[in-house]
Amino acid sequence: MRSMCGVAGCHIERHLSPILRYDLLRVTDPVQPRILHIYTALAQIRSDWGGSFILSLGLDSWGAALSIAADIAGAVSLSVDNNPNHLREIVRSGAADFVVTTLDEAIRAMKNEVRKQAPLSVALNADPFAVLEESVARGLAPQLFSSSLPEDPRIMQSAQHFQALGAKLLHFREDQSAPSGFLHSETILDPFLRQNDWQSHTFRFDTPLALREFDTRALSLLPEEDALRYRWLTSVPRFLQRQRPPQRTLWLTEQEAKAL
Repeated sequence: MRSMCGVAGCHIERHLSPILRYDLLRVTDPVQPRILHIYTALAQIRSDWGGSFILSLGLDSWGAALSIAADIAGAVSLSVDNNPNHLREIVRSGAADFVVTTLDEAIRAMKNEVRKQAPLSVALNADPFAVLEESVARGLAPQLFSSSLPEDPRIMQSAQHFQALGAKLLHFREDQSAPSGFLHSETILDPFLRQNDWQSHTFRFDTPLALREFDTRALSLLPEEDALRYRWLTSVPRFLQRQRPPQRTLWLTEQEAKAL
């Protein structure tokens, strides 16, 4: 018997209220909804992130999600953290392309990719505040700056410096209000999702094959001009190959969800 999402071995969870939330009691792994949330917000800020640089502090689950979302969006990103547990998880999950220990190494890895307008995610194992100070001193100018660390005057001072150079200051955590001067991503996402009548749906699968079949079916239903969801569906499998059970989170209209 085929399941309600049209693919054998598929189980669906709808996250209906409010738009950006998901049911933690039912969704065992919130990683993918977080990545989709951040990727969609990035896509509203700028349609093409090629050649752009994102700097973030902290590699907790939200920081790791930003690293992956930035890669999907096409940016070069640098995420700074010296928490050994966070760094071990980054290596295990593959949330960053490289892990380095100095800002010099990070800059060497990133500069060619920025020039080529190719995506790259770098994790820097170093004290975030020392890296902030060095980044300002060396004239780094990110197009976006974010932090998942607790508020600190040193972060705010550097954020204001980056903002003066043209950086967007964005806060992504759904469970926290944005620090002073930072824009919360929900203020970007809410109007966009309502305009498209999209809700977040998570489909879980018994096998990777069932997930691949679902992705193919979902792609066939997208309008030709839907670059955002096309890029998501064609890019995210590369980053979440190890996720178990296999799942896919996707923005869908009610009609699209029924068609799947």
